[in-house]
Amino acid sequence: VCPWEAAARVPDELSPAEAAPLLCAGITTYNALRNSGARPGDLVAVQGVGGLGHLAIQFANRMGFRTVAVSRGKDKEQLARDLGAHEYIDSKSADEVAELQRLGGANVILATAPNGAAIEGILNGLHGRGKLMLVAAAPDPISVNAFAMLSGKQIHGWPSGTAVDSEDTMSFAAFAGVRPQIEHFPLEAANEAFAKVMENTIRFRAVLDLVN
Repeated sequence: VCPWEAAARVPDELSPAEAAPLLCAGITTYNALRNSGARPGDLVAVQGVGGLGHLAIQFANRMGFRTVAVSRGKDKEQLARDLGAHEYIDSKSADEVAELQRLGGANVILATAPNGAAIEGILNGLHGRGKLMLVAAAPDPISVNAFAMLSGKQIHGWPSGTAVDSEDTMSFAAFAGVRPQIEHFPLEAANEAFAKVMENTIRFRAVLDLVN
């Protein structure tokens, strides 16, 4: 039993397996985007196409943002576009900062990949008063050039959210058709699922089925 203030209603349109990832990766990315100050039509870049990023791309598209996905390699381009990215930047073969500036500079960059060097490198892809939103827990430090900040650029960290935010996230996802990509495992394969998570080969969330 939990206090009612800590409970969140799950919409009928979502299965338990679909709802569960929305209560972590979903609420984090949805809440960050809706509090970023971006408006419909603004250029919003999602750095990373993974567990957080694949949901962030969907949310950004459904919120009416001009959505750019940034990731290493061409292998995720089709997935990113299928999720709703209007543009894809392969940071392995192109300069992501130059490409973002060619598009006009990002109003918001949502950093979802836990890589300090990658986050540091994309900061100048913002336009003059753009905002970098950090939702990935990068273990390495991030260096910031003070000169870059003098133009009005901002860096914000964003936590997850409350039970009310959880309900808002699920309601929006149900209405707008945002769904996590999940892999199902029977309970007896929990070790296999955990190993795939640690190897970063899950696409993009592991779900243990307790009933057949």
